[in-house]
This record gives sequence, C-alpha cells and structure tokens, in this order.
Amino acid sequence: ENPMIGWRGASRYYAEAYKEAFGMECKAIKKVRETMGLDNVVVMIPFCRTVGELLQVYHVMEQFGLKRGEDGLEVYLMAEVPSNVILAEQFAKHIDGFSIGSNDLTQLVLGLDRDSSLVAGLYNERNDAVKLMISSLIKSAKKAGVKVGICGQGPSDYPDFAQFLVEEGIDSISITPDSFMKTVKAIKEIEDELVTNEIEM
Repeated sequence: ENPMIGWRGASRYYAEAYKEAFGMECKAIKKVRETMGLDNVVVMIPFCRTVGELLQVYHVMEQFGLKRGEDGLEVYLMAEVPSNVILAEQFAKHIDGFSIGSNDLTQLVLGLDRDSSLVAGLYNERNDAVKLMISSLIKSAKKAGVKVGICGQGPSDYPDFAQFLVEEGIDSISITPDSFMKTVKAIKEIEDELVTNEIEM
C-alpha cells in the first residue's frame, strides 16, 4: 500500500528498504548523462517534506555516483508539499530549481483527495489559496536566484491559469500536446499585454 501522502518520493529514496531500487535509478541517470552524452538531464526529487530529507537523498545519491554540481549535474525539487513553499528560501540553498507539482499541491493545500469523486467539485488549481502558494514560491525562487517551472494539469486545462503563471514570472510551463496551441495563444496574449504596459510606464 502506498497512499498519496504516505511512503513516496524522497522518504523512499533514503530508506534501506528502497535503497537498491533508488540506486538503479541513479545508475540509469548516470549512464544517460555520461555514456549516452545527454548531459542536460537533471535530477528531480519529488515529495520532499523537509530540507533534512533532501540532504539525506543527496547522501544516498553520492553513494551511487551522482553529486549535485559535479559535471554540471543540476537537481530540481518538486514543489508539491506546502512545506516546500513555506520553507522555499531554505530549500533554495540546496537546489538549482523548483518544479511546482500543482496537482499534489492543490490537494494538500485544500486538504482533499484529488482522486475522490466525492470532493471533485472542490478540487481546483485556480483556488485563491493555491494561487497564493504558487505566487509565494515563484517570488521566493526569484529572490534566491533559482529557476522555477510548473508541471501539472492546470495550465493545460485553463488558459487563464497559464496567464496567471506568466504574470507571476514563472520560467517554464509544462503542458499536454492537445492543449499546446490554445495555451501558447493565451500566453502570447498576456506577454503582449505585459510588454505594452511596460512601454506605457
């Protein structure tokens, strides 16, 4: 059993019970970067609740030959737990970027199971509380000088949400292929508007 807020992500990576499997993941990344020459591949650490957990994951990674900064290796943190936002400046000292996991962040900010049809009507990445968390994280990332992007369903489903992210200054947005054109159009509209406002100022 592995419930959505149970033993997953970072907590597994440094656990003895999962160490061998995580070691295989590290070796695969090492091979892709060093043997296949795809040295733009970065490491992404999901569901990391504390800075202490992050450092523990780094320790295990190093045992398998992966070290942040070595041979240009970058490490990103999936920002999907409220503590990632609240302690963003502390996390930022140890990473190269954030990738907002808006699906999990929404369920944890609103305190609901995103897979439950019983509360599906309340699940909304555009909820003001979720948007405040995202805005706060983007500001913290910018202040710390680290990159920040988003991977989640919101920008693909709602062009206005993608526009909000651009207004906040996000660096990158991940979207589904079928929503590419409408999202790009929405982003261009808001970028043109922002440029016009800057000129007028």
